[in-house]
Amino acid sequence: MDAGAILSFFSATFLTLFLPGLLAAYAISSMALARWRIRMPVLNSLLFAASLGFYAWGEVFQTAVLIVSLLANYCFGRIAARWLKFGSWLAIAFNLSVLIWFKYAEFAANSWLELRGLPVNTSAATTAHLPLGLSFFTFQAISYVLDVARKTVPVERSILRYGLSVLLFPHLLAGPIVRYADIAGPLRERRFDPAQFADGTWRFAIGLAKKLILANTFSTVADAAFGMTPDRLSAGAAWLGAVCYALQIYFDFGGYSCMAIGLAKMFGFDFPENFRHPYIARSVGDFWRRWHISLGSWFRDYLYIPLGGNRASPVRTSLNLLVVFGLCGLWHGANWTFLIWGLYHGGWLVAERLGLESAMKKLWVPLQHAATLAIVLVGWVLFRATGFAAFLGYLGAMLGLSGQPEIETIDLASNRLWLLLPIGALACLPIRSWLQSQPFERWKPIWPWLRTAAVPLLIIAALSQAVAGTHAPFIYFRF
Repeated sequence: MDAGAILSFFSATFLTLFLPGLLAAYAISSMALARWRIRMPVLNSLLFAASLGFYAWGEVFQTAVLIVSLLANYCFGRIAARWLKFGSWLAIAFNLSVLIWFKYAEFAANSWLELRGLPVNTSAATTAHLPLGLSFFTFQAISYVLDVARKTVPVERSILRYGLSVLLFPHLLAGPIVRYADIAGPLRERRFDPAQFADGTWRFAIGLAKKLILANTFSTVADAAFGMTPDRLSAGAAWLGAVCYALQIYFDFGGYSCMAIGLAKMFGFDFPENFRHPYIARSVGDFWRRWHISLGSWFRDYLYIPLGGNRASPVRTSLNLLVVFGLCGLWHGANWTFLIWGLYHGGWLVAERLGLESAMKKLWVPLQHAATLAIVLVGWVLFRATGFAAFLGYLGAMLGLSGQPEIETIDLASNRLWLLLPIGALACLPIRSWLQSQPFERWKPIWPWLRTAAVPLLIIAALSQAVAGTHAPFIYFRF
């Protein structure tokens, strides 16, 4: 099933039928059963059924994979509570086997054929369809069983509560990677909080605008630039394409995470933040503390620290970083460019640990930001490229090695792009934190009113883009 056929957060069906209907049913059930002991089981059952329907809307045949995974990991959790290591190894073996079969088996087979000089079978009929969100719920399932085995969370004996923790629709398809401990409390008891609901609607509106207004505008330029042979691009056009892709992937994935957090708040859950202004980082390490935080913390807690983390020798620590980021790259997709992208970032982290970061701290702060952005931008070109040769060609275009290019910056850009580029740059900054700082103390009383007024305006502006049919599926759905 194409990702575009799913029940996206910005689809008309989701915004006019699914979400309003679910909120209404949820509110009525909550009020009608306010004094009944069955209140929470009913509310959890309602969310569970709605979440299963949300996923099955575009993944009818692959929903069985999710259900089998859910049941298996519920059992593994029960086993791990009694036989710690046995349950852990069962969970790891099962979940990684499912992930490898659907996501990496064909890649491994084709790589082996290419290595032997044999023709590669690219027939679509041989391709196992990747269930949407597989990488996310695989990592979530593993973290639950390992946390039970480590006794950092109690085993969940209610299959309804465990199933809802996995299926809860806001985070199901593209994260953030929500650990069971993050939502264990609200699974058992939650009450309607007007302030939390208002914050949720604000976060959802912001995420919707990030995706439909910003990300989709930047994707038009990025797709055009990366869709051409590099020798046709001038250096300016190549840089514009790379910058637009960096903004596209941030506002696309960051927008989804923002919407997921907002939707969760509407139903009484608090998901962890997944982005913290990554493009203001002063080093690659700082960037990864701000980018896809739930993935970085997962690799840190369940792989990097068990491997020895930074407690080992410098050589072993460097090897640990390369292993973790190599696997982080492969997590994003079955392609050599993703592996190289992960190793590229891991290599920079090793260099920073060996002294580069200390040297960069001596630079003027704007130069620290500029150097970090340049490193990250080159990484995004590698991430976006269809192959390593395409990456080298595009990098050559950025360096002005295209010879006599046909496409200049003005050929890619539009008036709309020039309007939204500075807005996108400003949106990468911690404006909200600045507005809540001491110099703006007198504005704090009117902030809630401004935010309330801005929500419908943002939603209307975003929906105008959706109605025009100019949107694209979320980038991270294919991971």
